[in-house]
Order: sequence, then structure tokens, then C-alpha cells
Amino acid sequence: MRLKSFHADSLAAALALAREALGADAIIVATHEEEEPGRGARVTAAIEERDDPALSDWEAGDRDAALEAVMEVLERHGTPRALTDRLVQAAADSEELDVSLALAGALDRLFAFRPLPDAAGGKPLMLIGPPGGGKTVTCAKIAARLAVAYEERDEPPPVVLIGADPMRVAAMDQLKAYAERLGARFEAAPDAAALGEALGRCGRRDLVIIDTPGCNPYELEELAHLIELAAAAELEPVLVLAAGRDAEEAADLATAFRPVEPTRLIATGLDIAHRLGALLAAAEAGRLAFCEASRSPRIAEGLKPLNPLSLARLLLPHAGGESAPASVPASAPAAAPGDPAEPRPRDEAAPPSPPDDALPDGLREALEAARSRAFDEEDDTDEPDAPRPRFGRGDG
Repeated sequence: MRLKSFHADSLAAALALAREALGADAIIVATHEEEEPGRGARVTAAIEERDDPALSDWEAGDRDAALEAVMEVLERHGTPRALTDRLVQAAADSEELDVSLALAGALDRLFAFRPLPDAAGGKPLMLIGPPGGGKTVTCAKIAARLAVAYEERDEPPPVVLIGADPMRVAAMDQLKAYAERLGARFEAAPDAAALGEALGRCGRRDLVIIDTPGCNPYELEELAHLIELAAAAELEPVLVLAAGRDAEEAADLATAFRPVEPTRLIATGLDIAHRLGALLAAAEAGRLAFCEASRSPRIAEGLKPLNPLSLARLLLPHAGGESAPASVPASAPAAAPGDPAEPRPRDEAAPPSPPDDALPDGLREALEAARSRAFDEEDDTDEPDAPRPRFGRGDG
């Protein structure tokens, strides 16, 4: 028998982790729920030893090979060397031969994981971060999760979106449009005093999400504005950071935002970034708990909660059913650097597009989905000139 322990905020979450890691055949050996609130729960599960390629694509032959694989993965993601060493040591302490489980165990030891609440009530969430991180769209994604649940009940969602970004009028208009589309209430709060008044009008059972201006934390005036907003009421700042940055820059940013006292990290842009070491560096430097990740700019795609195993699978190539992006074969050799591009004569027809069946599977499916969305949008309204909010890419 092979034993493994799983820790989570609740017993149900720990059981889900065990099933996700070991499959439906896992035998729950023991469960333990801490009496002290906030300490979480632990589940010990077992599974029969067997050669099962579906259990892990990364099954290592021995402990040294597993640790070497963990180190290679972390280095490939540009993880800082000191953090890589600590994670590898934590993986070694687990004595796990499965690379995904060894990495997940190491992440669990070094980082905290606290998904955002999926119910109304609780402290208001104030999203902060540098410009372009996707804060506005992330606000809508959090709100949409609860709005969908209440739509099924045929009830108005207890969601309030507050725009506290007076620097970008377009961002306020965008957030207001999202609120109208979701059936949520919208409030504008250009300063800390207005934010305090807006929060005073919110109910205790409301899910309140506050959008803030993109902040350069090295500009003290901008950082002071965020600190004033955070002091307007008892709320929880959450750092929104796009993946793909340099790891040291990301760590510096997270450190610079610490005066605002964020507690969790939402990772965005995972659809275009394939080096995630910066997120690990930021979470460590900012003392932040991982909570959610965005793998698409579309609001309908939502956010995915992060736990040690799901983060390990994001770091491991081809793990958990994910595949690397398909590359499109070039139809002609690229021009050498410095060679001028040769213009096509006006009377020369453009080369025909390759047939759909000649495209890679992933690209073909994406093309079909895009055509379907375009068709739906054409037929979605009888008033083509009427403006409407679009649930597409946002500037955040």
C-alpha cells in the first residue's frame, strides 16, 4: 500500500485533493479536522502499488531522479536559485517518488493556499496591483461566479462592484457595464471617504469587490492612495499579478506592495505565459497565499482555485492532461535578419489559407470556437447599432 497525506482548509477540500491525486481507487485511511478554527483538515489516503501510467506521466524510477526532475522543472520556470533549493529540499523530505506529488508536497510546505470565498458575505475584497494585470476583468470573474449560482435560483445576486479607479474613466465604465450584465450593484468611490460611504451601504451578506487603479508601488503618492483606500474599512487587499515577469522583478513588486498588506495572490495571464517562477518568487517575497489563477481573458472562463497539486501540474509540462501549445508550421522560410520584406505585386493573389484539416488539433478547435462566437454575436441582437458590454478581453 502507498500512503499519502493531504492538507486543506476543510475536510471536503482535503478529500477532493486526495481523490484528484490518487484517483477513485484511493482508500481513505484516516481523517482529522482541527478543533481550532482556521487550522484546516488532514486526510490520509492509500492506494495499491501498481504500474499505472494514468497515475502520473512523471513517475520517476528512484528518489534521486525525482528530485532531479523537480529541480529541472523549477529552473526551466526561472525560479530563483535560493527558492529552488528550498523547494527541492522540501521535496526530498517527502521521500515521494512521483514527481508531481513530490513537487506538490514541497509547494504545500513552503506556501499557503487559500482560495477566494465562493459564497456571499465576508470581508470586502480590494484588488490591487500594477497596471495591466487584469484587475477589472478579475473583479467581474469573481462576481460572475456567485451571479451564476443565484441566476439558477432566479434571485438577484448579493454582489456589489465598487469602482475606486478615478484615474481611468474607461475602467469605471467597464466595471459598471459588467455589473449591469451580471445583475450586480455598482458603486463609484473616487477616494477613501467615498469608499467608506459606499461600503457603509453594503449589507453584511453582500460579496463586495473593489477595483483600484493600476499602481506603480515605487511612486509613493500612488502607493499612499492605495493605503488610504485599504484603511477606509475592514477589508482584504488581494494582489493581482500577471505571470511571465522576471522573477526578481516580481519579487520586488510584491515586496513594494506589502505596505498595503495584501494577503493573497491572484495569478493572471497564464494563457500567454509559460514561465511561472515569477509567481513563486512574488508569493514568497510578499508572504502571500496562492488563491486563484486566470488562464483566459474571457470572463466566462472564470478563475481556477489553486492548491498544491494544481499548481504543481501547471509547473510540470504535459501534466494533468495539459499539452504544450501547438506550433503552426511555417509555409515559407523566414527572411534572414536585415533582409527587406519583399512586397507582393498588386495583381498577385494572396496564397490560399491552409484547409482546417491541415491545422494542428488545438488550433483547429480554437478556430472553430472563434467562428462559432462570431456567428453567435452577429445573431445576438436585433439592434446592431446598440452598444453593449462585451465579455471579452479587458484592460484590467
